[in-house]
Amino acid sequence: MEPPQSSPPSDAGPRPPGEGAAAGVPPEEQPNPPLSAAERTREARARRRRTIRQFLIVGLCFIALLCLGGVAVGFLYYDRATKPDLSSPVLVTHEYLSAYLIDRDDRAAERYQCSDASGLAEIRALRDDIDTRQKTYGVTIIPSVDRLQEGEQSGRTARVTVDLVLTAVIQGKPQRDVEHWEFTAQNDGGWRVCTAHEVS
Repeated sequence: MEPPQSSPPSDAGPRPPGEGAAAGVPPEEQPNPPLSAAERTREARARRRRTIRQFLIVGLCFIALLCLGGVAVGFLYYDRATKPDLSSPVLVTHEYLSAYLIDRDDRAAERYQCSDASGLAEIRALRDDIDTRQKTYGVTIIPSVDRLQEGEQSGRTARVTVDLVLTAVIQGKPQRDVEHWEFTAQNDGGWRVCTAHEVS
Protein backbone atom coordinates (compact mmCIF):
# COMPACT_ATOMS: atom_id res chain seq x y z
CA MET A 1 0.00 0.00 0.00
CA GLU A 2 1.29 3.38 -0.93
CA PRO A 3 1.55 5.96 1.84
CA PRO A 4 -0.96 8.85 1.68
CA GLN A 5 0.35 11.87 -0.18
CA SER A 6 0.25 15.19 1.56
CA SER A 7 -1.93 17.83 -0.16
CA PRO A 8 -0.29 21.07 -1.31
CA PRO A 9 -0.71 24.04 1.06
CA SER A 10 -3.93 25.97 0.45
CA ASP A 11 -3.95 29.67 -0.50
CA ALA A 12 -7.12 30.26 1.49
CA GLY A 13 -5.24 30.97 4.64
CA PRO A 14 -5.12 34.41 6.19
CA ARG A 15 -3.07 37.06 4.48
CA PRO A 16 -1.04 39.69 6.15
CA PRO A 17 -3.00 42.89 6.91
CA GLY A 18 -2.85 45.57 4.24
CA GLU A 19 -2.21 43.21 1.40
CA GLY A 20 -4.28 44.08 -1.74
CA ALA A 21 -8.01 44.73 -1.90
CA ALA A 22 -8.69 41.83 0.44
CA ALA A 23 -7.46 43.90 3.34
CA GLY A 24 -11.10 44.70 4.19
CA VAL A 25 -11.03 48.44 3.22
CA PRO A 26 -14.43 49.63 1.84
CA PRO A 27 -14.36 50.78 -1.80
CA GLU A 28 -15.39 54.33 -0.93
CA GLU A 29 -12.34 54.62 1.29
CA GLN A 30 -9.98 53.44 -1.35
CA PRO A 31 -7.66 56.24 -2.55
CA ASN A 32 -8.96 57.95 -5.69
CA PRO A 33 -6.89 57.68 -8.79
CA PRO A 34 -5.15 60.92 -9.77
CA LEU A 35 -7.20 63.33 -11.93
CA SER A 36 -6.26 63.97 -15.47
CA ALA A 37 -5.32 67.48 -16.65
CA ALA A 38 -8.73 67.96 -18.32
CA GLU A 39 -10.57 66.92 -15.14
CA ARG A 40 -8.46 69.27 -13.02
CA THR A 41 -9.28 72.11 -15.43
CA ARG A 42 -13.02 71.38 -15.24
CA GLU A 43 -12.91 71.26 -11.44
CA ALA A 44 -11.00 74.54 -11.26
CA ARG A 45 -13.56 76.17 -13.56
CA ALA A 46 -16.43 74.83 -11.42
CA ARG A 47 -14.80 76.29 -8.30
CA ARG A 48 -14.40 79.66 -10.00
CA ARG A 49 -18.05 79.65 -11.09
CA ARG A 50 -19.16 78.88 -7.52
CA THR A 51 -16.99 81.68 -6.16
CA ILE A 52 -18.28 84.18 -8.72
CA ARG A 53 -21.88 83.13 -8.00
CA GLN A 54 -21.38 83.71 -4.28
CA PHE A 55 -19.88 87.17 -4.89
CA LEU A 56 -22.79 88.05 -7.16
CA ILE A 57 -25.35 86.96 -4.58
CA VAL A 58 -23.65 88.98 -1.83
CA GLY A 59 -23.37 92.00 -4.14
CA LEU A 60 -27.02 91.84 -5.17
CA CYS A 61 -28.10 91.58 -1.53
CA PHE A 62 -25.99 94.62 -0.68
CA ILE A 63 -27.43 96.63 -3.57
CA ALA A 64 -30.96 95.63 -2.54
CA LEU A 65 -30.32 96.88 1.00
CA LEU A 66 -28.96 100.16 -0.35
CA CYS A 67 -32.04 100.59 -2.54
CA LEU A 68 -34.38 99.91 0.37
CA GLY A 69 -32.50 102.41 2.52
CA GLY A 70 -32.63 105.00 -0.26
CA VAL A 71 -36.36 104.51 -0.71
CA ALA A 72 -36.94 104.95 3.03
CA VAL A 73 -34.84 108.13 3.17
CA GLY A 74 -36.53 109.49 0.05
CA PHE A 75 -39.97 108.82 1.49
CA LEU A 76 -39.12 110.62 4.74
CA TYR A 77 -37.67 113.58 2.83
CA TYR A 78 -40.69 113.75 0.53
CA ASP A 79 -43.07 113.54 3.49
CA ARG A 80 -41.31 116.39 5.26
CA ALA A 81 -41.06 118.47 2.10
CA THR A 82 -44.74 118.11 1.21
CA LYS A 83 -46.20 118.16 4.70
CA PRO A 84 -47.78 121.59 5.34
CA ASP A 85 -46.37 123.75 8.12
CA LEU A 86 -49.28 124.42 10.47
CA SER A 87 -47.20 125.79 13.34
CA SER A 88 -48.63 129.32 13.57
CA PRO A 89 -51.84 131.16 12.58
CA VAL A 90 -49.93 133.87 10.67
CA LEU A 91 -47.96 131.37 8.62
CA VAL A 92 -51.06 129.31 7.83
CA THR A 93 -53.02 132.40 6.77
CA HIS A 94 -50.20 133.51 4.45
CA GLU A 95 -49.90 130.04 2.89
CA TYR A 96 -53.66 129.81 2.41
CA LEU A 97 -53.85 133.19 0.65
CA SER A 98 -50.82 132.39 -1.51
CA ALA A 99 -52.36 129.10 -2.63
CA TYR A 100 -55.97 130.21 -3.06
CA LEU A 101 -55.80 133.84 -4.14
CA ILE A 102 -52.42 134.12 -5.87
CA ASP A 103 -51.56 130.66 -7.23
CA ARG A 104 -55.21 129.61 -7.73
CA ASP A 105 -54.37 126.15 -6.38
CA ASP A 106 -57.54 125.01 -4.63
CA ARG A 107 -56.09 121.65 -3.68
CA ALA A 108 -53.09 123.22 -1.95
CA ALA A 109 -55.36 125.76 -0.24
CA GLU A 110 -57.45 122.96 1.27
CA ARG A 111 -54.45 121.85 3.29
CA TYR A 112 -54.53 125.15 5.18
CA GLN A 113 -58.27 125.58 5.68
CA CYS A 114 -60.70 124.09 8.18
CA SER A 115 -62.81 121.11 7.22
CA ASP A 116 -65.83 123.41 7.47
CA ALA A 117 -64.96 126.05 4.88
CA SER A 118 -68.33 127.84 4.96
CA GLY A 119 -66.74 130.78 6.80
CA LEU A 120 -64.47 131.47 3.80
CA ALA A 121 -67.30 132.48 1.47
CA GLU A 122 -66.18 136.14 1.36
CA ILE A 123 -62.65 135.36 0.16
CA ARG A 124 -64.10 133.09 -2.51
CA ALA A 125 -66.39 135.94 -3.56
CA LEU A 126 -63.35 138.23 -3.83
CA ARG A 127 -61.61 135.84 -6.21
CA ASP A 128 -64.76 135.49 -8.31
CA ASP A 129 -65.05 139.30 -8.45
CA ILE A 130 -61.43 139.60 -9.63
CA ASP A 131 -62.11 137.08 -12.40
CA THR A 132 -65.27 138.90 -13.46
CA ARG A 133 -63.58 142.31 -13.64
CA GLN A 134 -60.67 140.91 -15.64
CA LYS A 135 -63.04 139.43 -18.21
CA THR A 136 -65.32 142.45 -18.31
CA TYR A 137 -62.66 145.16 -18.64
CA GLY A 138 -59.88 143.14 -20.25
CA VAL A 139 -57.38 143.95 -17.54
CA THR A 140 -55.08 141.89 -15.38
CA ILE A 141 -55.54 142.24 -11.65
CA ILE A 142 -52.71 140.90 -9.51
CA PRO A 143 -53.48 140.20 -5.83
CA SER A 144 -50.72 140.16 -3.23
CA VAL A 145 -50.37 140.00 0.54
CA ASP A 146 -48.90 143.19 1.96
CA ARG A 147 -49.10 142.73 5.73
CA LEU A 148 -50.10 140.04 8.19
CA GLN A 149 -50.40 140.60 11.92
CA GLU A 150 -51.56 138.22 14.61
CA GLY A 151 -54.23 139.73 16.82
CA GLU A 152 -56.19 138.35 19.72
CA GLN A 153 -55.65 134.70 20.60
CA SER A 154 -57.96 132.80 22.91
CA GLY A 155 -57.35 129.13 23.53
CA ARG A 156 -57.27 127.36 20.20
CA THR A 157 -58.59 130.36 18.22
CA ALA A 158 -56.53 133.25 16.83
CA ARG A 159 -57.33 136.28 14.70
CA VAL A 160 -55.04 137.52 11.92
CA THR A 161 -55.38 140.89 10.20
CA VAL A 162 -54.23 141.08 6.58
CA ASP A 163 -53.81 143.83 4.02
CA LEU A 164 -54.61 142.52 0.54
CA VAL A 165 -53.33 144.58 -2.38
CA LEU A 166 -55.01 144.45 -5.80
CA THR A 167 -52.81 145.92 -8.53
CA ALA A 168 -53.94 146.59 -12.11
CA VAL A 169 -52.96 148.72 -15.11
CA ILE A 170 -55.93 150.55 -16.60
CA GLN A 171 -55.44 152.76 -19.68
CA GLY A 172 -51.70 152.71 -19.11
CA LYS A 173 -51.97 153.86 -15.53
CA PRO A 174 -51.17 151.53 -12.61
CA GLN A 175 -53.85 151.39 -9.95
CA ARG A 176 -53.48 149.94 -6.50
CA ASP A 177 -56.31 149.08 -4.16
CA VAL A 178 -55.71 147.96 -0.56
CA GLU A 179 -58.35 145.93 1.27
CA HIS A 180 -58.27 145.14 4.97
CA TRP A 181 -59.27 141.65 6.02
CA GLU A 182 -59.58 139.67 9.20
CA PHE A 183 -59.08 135.90 9.29
CA THR A 184 -59.81 133.43 12.07
CA ALA A 185 -57.63 130.36 12.52
CA GLN A 186 -58.21 127.39 14.81
CA ASN A 187 -55.68 124.95 16.24
CA ASP A 188 -56.97 121.42 15.83
CA GLY A 189 -53.83 119.32 15.51
CA GLY A 190 -52.30 122.31 13.68
CA TRP A 191 -53.53 125.79 12.77
CA ARG A 192 -55.99 126.17 9.90
CA VAL A 193 -57.94 129.10 8.45
CA CYS A 194 -61.68 128.94 9.16
CA THR A 195 -63.21 132.36 8.44
CA ALA A 196 -62.44 135.48 6.40
CA HIS A 197 -64.16 138.89 6.53
CA GLU A 198 -63.36 142.23 4.93
CA VAL A 199 -63.16 145.04 7.48
CA SER A 200 -63.31 148.78 6.98
